[in-house]
Amino acid sequence: MNAPRQPRAGLPISAKLVLASTLVVAAIVVITTWFSSRTIDELNDMHVEARRTNGEKAIQSESERIVQSVATTIAIPLGGNQVGDVKSLADTALVEEKDRGNRIKWMVIQVPDPNDKNLVIDVYRSPGAPAVERVKGLEGLLAAGITNGNVTHAKIAETDWVYGALVKVVDPASHVDSKVGMLRIGVSTEDLENELHASLETAKARVSTAREKAWLVSGLVLAIGIVIAALQGVALARPIRALTVQAQKIAGGDLSSRVPEDRNDELGVLAKTFNLMANDIAALLVQQSEKASLEKEMELARQVQQAMLPPDKLDQHGAFKIVGYCQPATSCGGDWWTYHKLSSGRMLLVLGDATGHGIHSAMIAATARGAVEALAGIDERLLTPEQVLRAIDSAIRQVGDHNVLMTAFAAVFDSNNGLLHYANAGQNFPYVIKLGPSGILQEASIIAASGNPLGDRNIAVEVRRGALQLKAGDLFVVFTDGVVERANPAGKLFGDRRLRSTLINQPLRDGEALVTLRDLMVKALDTYAEGAVVQDDITFVLCQFDPGSIAGAGQRPSSAAGRGAA
Repeated sequence: MNAPRQPRAGLPISAKLVLASTLVVAAIVVITTWFSSRTIDELNDMHVEARRTNGEKAIQSESERIVQSVATTIAIPLGGNQVGDVKSLADTALVEEKDRGNRIKWMVIQVPDPNDKNLVIDVYRSPGAPAVERVKGLEGLLAAGITNGNVTHAKIAETDWVYGALVKVVDPASHVDSKVGMLRIGVSTEDLENELHASLETAKARVSTAREKAWLVSGLVLAIGIVIAALQGVALARPIRALTVQAQKIAGGDLSSRVPEDRNDELGVLAKTFNLMANDIAALLVQQSEKASLEKEMELARQVQQAMLPPDKLDQHGAFKIVGYCQPATSCGGDWWTYHKLSSGRMLLVLGDATGHGIHSAMIAATARGAVEALAGIDERLLTPEQVLRAIDSAIRQVGDHNVLMTAFAAVFDSNNGLLHYANAGQNFPYVIKLGPSGILQEASIIAASGNPLGDRNIAVEVRRGALQLKAGDLFVVFTDGVVERANPAGKLFGDRRLRSTLINQPLRDGEALVTLRDLMVKALDTYAEGAVVQDDITFVLCQFDPGSIAGAGQRPSSAAGRGAA
C-alpha cells in the first residue's frame, strides 16, 4: 500500500504570523494616526468658525449700539435743522469709535427733501462714504435685512455690512415719535477675517508639528510591533508544527503517538483536544466497523422480511384477484401481510401492524406471521379469521419483557358465493367499494368492526367478527394506519376521506386494472407527502371479487398458495 502523499510545504506559519501581525499593527497605526490628524483639523476648523461667529456677533452688537447711540445724539439737532451741530456730533462719534478700534468705515446722515417727500438730502457724508446712487442701492438690502429694534443691518460683501436707523424726535405736544432723518453706517469685518486667517495659519503649523510627532511615534510603535510579532510567531510556530507532524502521523494510520500538553494557553488546550481526537478516532474506527457489520445484518434482515411478503404482482385464486403494497418506514418494519389459497376456491388474507418500526417490530411481525403459517400447516379447518387472530395473540403475548401490541385483520373469502368472513383486532376499518355498470368504482362503505390490539398481557383479547356478502366486481380494501396518517411537510395527514377519493371514480375493467389502481394509490401518497420523511410503515391490500374472470383465467389448483399452500 502506498504511503499517503505529503502536502507540499509552503510559507512557514511563523513567517505568516509575523506578516499578518505586521500588517495588522501597521493598519491600526496608520488608521489611528490618520483619524487623529483628521480630528485635530476638524477641531481647529470648528474653533476658527466659532471665533468667526462670535466675532461677527460682537461686531454686530457693537455696531447696533453705535448706530442707536448716534441716532439718539443727532436727533434733536437734526430735528432743529442745526446741520453744523449734526456734523460736529457725527465727526466726534467717528473719531471716538476709531480711537476705540471700531470697524466703522463711513457714515451718511440724510433728511427728507422738503420739496419732495420721496427724495432725501445728504446732511452729512463722511470720507470714504459710497456715492449717492450706491447708498440708494443699499436701501433695497436694508429693506430685506435683519431688524433689531430701530436698527436694521444687511450684508454687502464678504466682509462689508451696512447698518441703518431712523432718526426720530418726540413731539412735545402729541408725545409721538416723528421721523426727522435717516442714519446709514458702513461696517467692515476685514480685521476680524485677518485675525482669523493668522490664527488659522498658526493652528496649521501646530497641527503639522503634531502630525509629524504622531507619525514618528507611529513608526516607533510599528517597529516594536514587528519585533514582538516575530518573537510571538516563532513561539507559536513550534507547537503548531508539532500538531502538524501528529496530523501527518494520523493520516498515515499511526494513532498511538501524542502531542506534548505542557503549555497553559490555547495551544495547550488544542494539544489536549488533538490527543483526545486521536483517541476518539481510534474508538470511532472500531464503532464504524461494528456499524458496518450491523448495517450488513440490517440489510440481511430487510431482505429476509421482504422475502416473507407476497410478491408485488397480481395474483388470482378462484374469483378473487389480489395485489398488495408494503413500504417500511426504516430498513425493517412492523407491517406485514400474507394470504393463503385454500381449497374449494377459498382464500385467507391476514394483515398486521406491530407497534413502532425497526428490528424490534420486524421480529414481532415475523413471529405473528410464523403463527399464521404454523396454524395453516396443522389443519385448514382451523383457519377461521377469529382463530387466526387468537393464534397471533398467543404467539406475541409472551415475547420480550414488555407488552408488544399489534393490530390485525383477518378474512376468509369464498369465491363460490362471494361470502366474506372477517375478524378485526384494532385495525383500521376496511372498505368495500361497489363497481358500477360501466366498470367505474362508485360507492364506498366501511366495515365498522373492531376490537382491542393483540398481545396485551393485562386484558383478555377481544376480537370483533362478522360476515359480508360481496357482489360481482366489489373491491375490498384493507390498510394499516400508516396510509391515512401519511403526513405532508406541514404535518397534515392524508386521511380516510382523501383515500376514498383516490379510489372512487377509478376504472376497474381488465385484469391489470387492480395493479394500476395500486400504483395510483402509491403515487397519490407520494405526491401528497411532497418528499416528507415516512414516519410509519405503509401497507394496503386490494382484493376484487370477479366471478367473470374464472372462465377466462381458469380455476387455479386449490393447492397453490400465494405465500404457501394450506
